[in-house]
Amino acid sequence: MALTYKEYTLDKAGATAISAGLKEYLNKHNMEKRNIMRIRLTAEELLLNIMESCGSDTRIHVGIGKQFGRQVFRLRYETPPFDPTTDSKNPWSSDIMASLGLSPSWSYRDNVNTVSLILTDKPKRSTVFYIMVAILCALLLGFIGNYLPDATRQGLNDVLLTPVTDGFLGLMRTFSGLMIVLTICSGILQMGDSVTLGRIGKSILLKFICISFAVSIAATILVMPFLNLSFSEDSGGQLSQLSRISQMLFNILPANIIEPFQTGNALQIIVIAILIGGGLLAIGERGNRIRGLTEEAAVLMQNIISSICSLIPVFVFVMLLRQIWSGNASTMLSVIKILLLAVIAIIILGVSLWIISSIRLKCPPIMLLKKVLPPFLVALTTASGLSALPLGMETCEEKLGVKGSLVSFVYPLGSVLYKPSTAAFFSVLACALAEIYNVGVSLSWLIMAVVTITLLVIALPPVPGACILAFTVLFAALGIPAEALVLATTADIVMDFITTGFNTMLLIFRLASEAKSLNRLERETLLRK
Repeated sequence: MALTYKEYTLDKAGATAISAGLKEYLNKHNMEKRNIMRIRLTAEELLLNIMESCGSDTRIHVGIGKQFGRQVFRLRYETPPFDPTTDSKNPWSSDIMASLGLSPSWSYRDNVNTVSLILTDKPKRSTVFYIMVAILCALLLGFIGNYLPDATRQGLNDVLLTPVTDGFLGLMRTFSGLMIVLTICSGILQMGDSVTLGRIGKSILLKFICISFAVSIAATILVMPFLNLSFSEDSGGQLSQLSRISQMLFNILPANIIEPFQTGNALQIIVIAILIGGGLLAIGERGNRIRGLTEEAAVLMQNIISSICSLIPVFVFVMLLRQIWSGNASTMLSVIKILLLAVIAIIILGVSLWIISSIRLKCPPIMLLKKVLPPFLVALTTASGLSALPLGMETCEEKLGVKGSLVSFVYPLGSVLYKPSTAAFFSVLACALAEIYNVGVSLSWLIMAVVTITLLVIALPPVPGACILAFTVLFAALGIPAEALVLATTADIVMDFITTGFNTMLLIFRLASEAKSLNRLERETLLRK
């Protein structure tokens, strides 16, 4: 069946009409509300990219309907070749669409650009669902396996479980270093592009990094009194500590470009990424070809990482089964302590930033909280900051008085990069696992943890299960054994909802504060009840 096309002028009114028509079509076919939101966000992102690059007077043909048994949304426009799914003027849009779990396709033929988006009836089940199934299956099979002879269990462990574990960890280590390099390089190149971000954008990005760094330090300090960490490593006194810090600072400089990837030295890999990104910026237009290849390689790496992360439920099943059969299942109870400490730390830090924002904005704390509560609850219940994106942007504009131009740029960017609550969770997790697995902790260890966590949180690709990849890199840097990945993954299932909710709320606070600094905040709207 052919699609039914309708022609629009792609200005603000036209984009609104297209979005409304798409929503009406989706409601008519009884699609889930959450899926409707995902589809509309992706469609609106495509329209915005086309409008900004091709002009608001562009004539566009929009087709919606069923084709070859699938619901399809299609855009056609006669302009020079332009792919809105990977817009160089808005480099974060592809990350946003990837996070929404939708992958529109683009083609150019006979002077016509065509963008197609498949409208699935139901969103794919999340990685969290399959991890939960894996945990339940491991517990069941682990219980049954206790009735097997010891020799049989040992044989299964040697022949099947251990090779699967080693193979998955090998895959993670192989690509984690490349992921860090490409993500950081792409971020540096985009920060250095004055056309893309400008002075304000660079300032906001740097503040995102500094706040995540400060939150990571604060979470580490908050959690330490509740943990019995081993500091025997620094028994040589203050001079020994300074020596270790000095050694760590010099050790972040790689001896060669290959060794850091072989050993999984995260800090050295980050230094390499910063040097490459900075070097490409320094040579200017002469490096445009390499810059383009870097950005394409980053997209390729994202797809590879996404494929690897799809195997995480299998890895969790195998690792948990190994722990049960080896008699270490009781260690899993430690996840309760991790969750309690992480939740307490995030609430304390979240409340602190809320009060600071209230004072800075000169807005009553309760009024400010009521205004941001709806997007916070959406993010908290869905574990998806991008599901709360339209409501969050609406809150910033209509309830806090942030002017639209700032909201349309900073909010989508922040939903990908600004994750202070995630940084706090990672910090608590690292310290708690150091206690559980009796890892020696020193001042240099804590500094390495904070620096690595800050950069990893920003470098996380927007794919399901990416936190597990970050755990692999972090644990290798801090000497935490691979067995801890089961605890970390289990904790992450619960904390994903909490960190997403708080990240969304804190992003709105941050955006309002930035608007005040830039005189782009309407106080009448902010103080309106």
